[in-house]
Amino acid sequence: MSRLKNNNRSQKTTTGLHSALRSHLVFAFCFLLTCVCAIANGQTVPSQSPSQIKPRGSLQVDADVTANSQAERVVDRATFEVLVTRGVPYAQGMIYHPTDPSRCYPRNLTLDIYQPQQKAAPGRPVVLLVHSGGFWTGDSLMRSMVRAGHYFASRGWVCFSINYRLHGDRAIAPDGWPANHPTYAATRDAKAAIRWIRAHAAQYNLDTDTIIAYGGSAGGYIGTALAASDEADFRDELLVNDKERPLLEATHLDQSSKVQAVVNHWGSGLLLDLLKRYDGRERFDNEDAPLLVVHGTDDKVVPYDHAEALLKNYQAELLHFKLDGFGHSAWNAKVDGKSLLDAVYPFMRKALRNQAK
Repeated sequence: MSRLKNNNRSQKTTTGLHSALRSHLVFAFCFLLTCVCAIANGQTVPSQSPSQIKPRGSLQVDADVTANSQAERVVDRATFEVLVTRGVPYAQGMIYHPTDPSRCYPRNLTLDIYQPQQKAAPGRPVVLLVHSGGFWTGDSLMRSMVRAGHYFASRGWVCFSINYRLHGDRAIAPDGWPANHPTYAATRDAKAAIRWIRAHAAQYNLDTDTIIAYGGSAGGYIGTALAASDEADFRDELLVNDKERPLLEATHLDQSSKVQAVVNHWGSGLLLDLLKRYDGRERFDNEDAPLLVVHGTDDKVVPYDHAEALLKNYQAELLHFKLDGFGHSAWNAKVDGKSLLDAVYPFMRKALRNQAK
């Protein structure tokens, strides 16, 4: 009798296992059939990151461990949910009265953060987003910057979209600086943002060995200056100014403002020319950051000869996407059938791999 009970119990256990196995097989078959049908209809099958997938039963999987063991920290397709934080102060910049420079006040400079919700070890690489606007207008919420922030963060990067001082802020430049004063303050602010990012690497889980600047028009001007200028440029010149010095000293001067690559859309090397006119020193050398220049041949705002000058003068690694027939702010252009974001992304991945060597 005891043997019969044990056999019945064994049969029930086996039946339960078979039933569970059939359920899993049916679920897997239905999911596979759904994917095949979606692909046949030209749809994209949404991917789920490990933190979105909840393990069943007693199997508990840490989302961060899964992300690190089963996938790269940076990927080629949109994979991660994006967390956006807006209006984070990174420094202060002095704002001056338009007719009386003795009247001034410090104002917070802010940035927006786009980051994957999942962490990654040893930290995620960084993209500095620098908006356009001719140094007169624009901000971190411009469509091109918001789109780029989501694009890169969903692939594993942490993006910082910065606001910087513009023409209307009447920011000053050092004595002897050539015309176009807003360019000096804007680049000073961008470098302060990079130092702030490095100082907060632990807080935001960053790998600050790779910071890539990405911008268009004025953002491309600033990015190119970040690629080739020295650490002291756009930083130390105003330390002799009693009003400016306290603000500069609060911008993490112990941190580096160097970037490891730059994506310049329809920008220019003008700021490096201004530096040379200011102190007589050439900045271009073979130690500069790799630079990708994207420029339209019919650009009437920043003519194409600005790109040609960079192609001639830049001495470090350089890549060029020539947009035949396109004008300024050609965000809808394609390169070999790819959107500009998709086209520049391999350049950024290569910069990341180079830093890992």
